[in-house]
Amino acid sequence: MEITDTTLQISEAVIAHIEDSTTPGGIVLDPEQRRLAEGVIGFLHNVPTAGHPAKLGQSGYFVYGPPGRGKTWLMRQLFEAAPYPTESKRQVHFHDFFRGLQQQLGAKTSTREAIEATLQNLLTGTELFFFDELHVHDPGSAVLLNRLLAAITEHRIPTLITSNYEPEGLLQEPAFHHVIKPGIKILREHFSVVTLDDGTDYRLQHVSHDAGFASGRWLVVESGHTVYQTLRAAGLVPPKQAEATTVLNGHRALRALAVRGTQIWFDFADLLQARSVTSDFMELADGYDQWVLTGVPKLSNTDPASRQRFVTLIDVLVDRDIPLTVCTTVPRTELSSTEQPPVDLFRTMSRLALLGAH
Repeated sequence: MEITDTTLQISEAVIAHIEDSTTPGGIVLDPEQRRLAEGVIGFLHNVPTAGHPAKLGQSGYFVYGPPGRGKTWLMRQLFEAAPYPTESKRQVHFHDFFRGLQQQLGAKTSTREAIEATLQNLLTGTELFFFDELHVHDPGSAVLLNRLLAAITEHRIPTLITSNYEPEGLLQEPAFHHVIKPGIKILREHFSVVTLDDGTDYRLQHVSHDAGFASGRWLVVESGHTVYQTLRAAGLVPPKQAEATTVLNGHRALRALAVRGTQIWFDFADLLQARSVTSDFMELADGYDQWVLTGVPKLSNTDPASRQRFVTLIDVLVDRDIPLTVCTTVPRTELSSTEQPPVDLFRTMSRLALLGAH
């Protein structure tokens, strides 16, 4: 199909809107970002663009690369600008996807029924799908992802996916990697797989610290000072012992240092050395939009399960764009020093760099 002036006008208009509306001063997409944006715009507007020939039967774009290169931000901008009714657009984060399956498992008699119900709820009425932060580290998640990708291609739903991993890097454990191979095949055959790699870490630039996760802080308790003094100096009122309370119910009960309206305080040990799970963090994030976490140790000084829970917690808070204040004796640069890093710690450290040190 011929590339027309109209095609170029659409692409330039969308890119100009993204560049001008992101921050008060605007930004300029780097060459890799711009090429990617042009390709996605052409796909979503059903027009060809230079250097991006349409793939026969293309279902969408799978964009991967290291943290901080703007994958989620850029895909979200393109998703929001796409010419589809707002009510027909569906954006899902990795953790929300599997939370939906867990909820269905409680009501269905079989895993197959739960998977089909999850997919039906997710895709019914959906004309444009955005799956953010895809990562797969266990066979169960791989099976569900395979089915989702198959359903997307069967129903011809345009889809944007972001990940830190290339398709072949999903579910890297050799004993289980074969489980994800059907999904990898679909991605390679039906998606344009694009890497957004070397370049500026945009998490450290053009970031507003006025609201959301990036408005949080990383407070270090200096030598000779106490946690109480550090919190007070930062304008926070340390919880009194009488404020400690229990949140969630039954076997999921967790001890919070304080609950003040929609603000919740936790000690690392109470939240992450307990047997908390992803759905606990998500339910708490539904009800509390300001978090304070104290007593964060060097990850080498805690157990592997707690380290992994910490990574998951940061994922959830970033996805919900919830401010997090951390008060710790550990400088941020020393947090990740461990011989057994949790899966995806590299993404967590990039995200924690957003937190101010004031």
